Amino acid sequence: MALCGVSVFQLIIVFSLQGPTRVHIQLIMERLLRRVNRTVISMDRSSPLIGHYLACMTAILKQMDDMHYTHYISTFKTRQDIIDFLMETFIMFKDLMGNVFPADWMVMNLVQMQVFLRAINQYSNVLNKLFLDQAHFELQLWNNYFHLTVAFLTHKTLQLESFSQEKRNKILNKYGDMRKTMGFRIRDMWYNIGPHKMKFIPSMVGPILEVTLVPEPELRKDTIPIFFDMMQCEHNFSAARTFEMFENELITKLDQEVEGGRGDEQYKVLLEKILLEHCRRHRYLSQSGEELALLLSSLLENLLAYRTITLDESPEHRMSCTVNVLVSFKPVAHAHWMRVKGMLK
Repeated sequence: MALCGVSVFQLIIVFSLQGPTRVHIQLIMERLLRRVNRTVISMDRSSPLIGHYLACMTAILKQMDDMHYTHYISTFKTRQDIIDFLMETFIMFKDLMGNVFPADWMVMNLVQMQVFLRAINQYSNVLNKLFLDQAHFELQLWNNYFHLTVAFLTHKTLQLESFSQEKRNKILNKYGDMRKTMGFRIRDMWYNIGPHKMKFIPSMVGPILEVTLVPEPELRKDTIPIFFDMMQCEHNFSAARTFEMFENELITKLDQEVEGGRGDEQYKVLLEKILLEHCRRHRYLSQSGEELALLLSSLLENLLAYRTITLDESPEHRMSCTVNVLVSFKPVAHAHWMRVKGMLK
């Protein structure tokens, strides 16, 4: 099996050095890509052979151009065959990212992420073309897609802030910031699903929050408005004209994320600014939206302060900050109680 994996990899390299290779790559793609994928899926992650097959898969995908991807999708006989292929690919990509090669193999891991990024963008086009209209929308397929893209964007391999400035510059010069590319794709795909958005509220609130918390200013500015879109969507579709599910989920997940070490003062300021700008322009969300934006800002401020002083030796400081956080949650708790009272009447 190991010899087979190495031989396929060597064959791809030989073809790539022989001038025009489109027909050769197409032949390898048609005959081997799915087999290699399924071999990787079936292998134990601790197998010493899995790296060989992942390298083969990466090499095949790296050689494929736009026409290869289009042709490959056209080889499937039915729509269900395409769904099955995309489902297994999305799950496989998510499982493989950064989990096969050692963490210090930076070049190999970055090449893998770069190749996966291009493949995901190609498969995004397939989703838009075949599975977006009302009659053919596939909820689980889209759900797997969004969770894959968020996992990609937030993967530790791509978090440039964790590297030295010199290493960060080298990565940016060679690969660019792949988080931004994926983040803009997530944004576009979210807006593309139109009337299907309610199917992802509140389940996608947490994943989108993870995206917006990545400390990249341009990415944050382009993805935070998705929150307003979720508010607006739930408001339009709910009988009570509220965004209660979104609000509850965002507050819960925000608490968890800040406790886990994410979030900063710049995020707090930007979140409040963007939400206020959008809400104040909206006829029906100007008041309730502004209240939520200010509540989130206050809550974030106190959660960040609480996180900062959790190791403080002074019990007075810790108690003071705990009280402030509880005060921030008070309007939320009061709103919940009022809704419960209304249900009991």
